Amino acid sequence: MNDWLSIDFLKNSTTFYHIVTDLEGRYLYVNDYFLRKFGFVEKQLIGSSFTNSVYHQDVERCNQAARELIQHPDKVISIDIRKPKPDGDFFWTAWEFSMARDPAGNPIGIRCIGFDITPAQKARKELQLYTERVKKLMEIDQRRKEEIRSHITNLPDEVKESLIGIFGLLQVFNFEDYQDDFNKIVINKLSEYGEMLDKLIFG
Repeated sequence: MNDWLSIDFLKNSTTFYHIVTDLEGRYLYVNDYFLRKFGFVEKQLIGSSFTNSVYHQDVERCNQAARELIQHPDKVISIDIRKPKPDGDFFWTAWEFSMARDPAGNPIGIRCIGFDITPAQKARKELQLYTERVKKLMEIDQRRKEEIRSHITNLPDEVKESLIGIFGLLQVFNFEDYQDDFNKIVINKLSEYGEMLDKLIFG
């Protein structure tokens, strides 16, 4: 293998995939880490198409990135790609594409350096699901409060005045006279429910 196709520090990496394809998308070089992970897709990777080791829904995205790089050979293009597992599932990888050149500086292919981001993608998905769940719970809670407020505001004036009186008594009540554990719980709950009703009725 010619030195200009490879980068020494990536050759034996156990973290980064390093491949080089020709301008038609056929493998010219793969490092050992890539071979161990994706050797199952083809008996002989060198010379085969990159499409064998890319999840089928992401092939066109890779082609678009390659076309952009050919048009702008000095760019570095970042792309997330799903990669196949032997069981038919996939995992996520992040890549940077750049132009591979021969010793004379002529473009001869595309250099791709990537690594596994499946844990980060999983965490991102879990956070998204959690956020959506919290949002739905907040929406349900808000609807419940609006329904309660609607019912309370439609109460007869006598009931509202009674509630206002209760709020007033709670404000002037001398809590310090009732400091045993049971009374503290009851008084704290009365105060808490009073504040909730106050917010529901008067906003």
